Amino acid sequence: MVTRPLLTTESIILESQESARVQQGATVVLSISHFPGITFIPTPILPRKPRRQSILETLGTENENVENVPKQITPRSPEGLVITRRKESLLSVLRGEGFKTIRATRYETVIAMANMAIVNCQINGRNALNLKGFFLLKCPDLTPLAFQLIYLDLSFNDLRDFPMEILCLKNLQILKLRNNPIKVIPFEIQQIKFLRIFIIAFNLITDLPHGLFLLTHLEELDISYNDITSIPSEIQKLRSLEKLNIDGNELTSLPSAILKLNLTKISCENNFIHPSFWKENSLNSPQRLTQITSWFIVRNNLHKFYDAIPAKVQKLLKCTSKCEWCHGPKFGKGFRVIRSCDIFGASQLPVMFHVCSSSCYRNVKKSTYIPDVIPDKRIPLNLELREG
Repeated sequence: MVTRPLLTTESIILESQESARVQQGATVVLSISHFPGITFIPTPILPRKPRRQSILETLGTENENVENVPKQITPRSPEGLVITRRKESLLSVLRGEGFKTIRATRYETVIAMANMAIVNCQINGRNALNLKGFFLLKCPDLTPLAFQLIYLDLSFNDLRDFPMEILCLKNLQILKLRNNPIKVIPFEIQQIKFLRIFIIAFNLITDLPHGLFLLTHLEELDISYNDITSIPSEIQKLRSLEKLNIDGNELTSLPSAILKLNLTKISCENNFIHPSFWKENSLNSPQRLTQITSWFIVRNNLHKFYDAIPAKVQKLLKCTSKCEWCHGPKFGKGFRVIRSCDIFGASQLPVMFHVCSSSCYRNVKKSTYIPDVIPDKRIPLNLELREG
């Protein structure tokens, strides 16, 4: 605080003389050595601070004062722990690392819960295990339930590979793997011999393995909403199959072997099976002359009239496939033709036939029924959708 200078007799006399000169109207000349007394300017009033800002500034000032205070040596606790403000600040800095630890702990907790469910099934003698929606990255060990489990649900997890741990379940009958990023079904699935219901919808499957068609007890197969482009003819081996769901794939037609099944229901929506695609999906290329000649010789048994046939010709006469219409030999790719069938509770199912010759191709076009495909059963063809 600035103090006002003390007044002396000399200053008072000078001030009185100066005031007398001003009253007489004389001109006052000031020099640098004759300044008037000190003049004080009032302090400007600052704008009002928000309450939140004032609190923050106060807290900041207090923290600075605490840091400037020299540290005092405090006696150690009986356990040898020293609690200081410095350590508290470090704990606040490490909150991000703590969050990572919590995440890892949560997944470990999920694994522990899955293992606890397995132990619970084992102790109580239960034959059903539901691990739906656990977001598991890997299937837990199912060896304790190898001969006990009948029902297993691993839907809505994050299994990127087919869980091979399932193969130890000898009596498994119902398997659900819906909504997982599984890309391949292994051939070893045939080891689950008593499997009746297999649901693997909403995955990333592109092909169906041969081992899948060796499950003779399979009654329901759901492979909907995958990336499957074709169904192998080996599906005819699933004679116990009753329900087939192939919705949401990239299928353009169904194999003729599907007509040998005893299905009660088939679902084939959201595929490329509309009649407008049939002509494009059944285009044919001309057969080779050697293929036509081989077919003519074998079809009419002309090779029996020759005692000796060159090895090169014998190689050409070897047939590796069969016509799906006349059941005779087929050389090369043959001809493809799509017919519409009303069967298994569905209408206008596009069935693809691979035939041996142009004559069989014409017969498929003209025929109303499919002969000798299913014993004692005639499959009607939709004449309205028959291609000209």
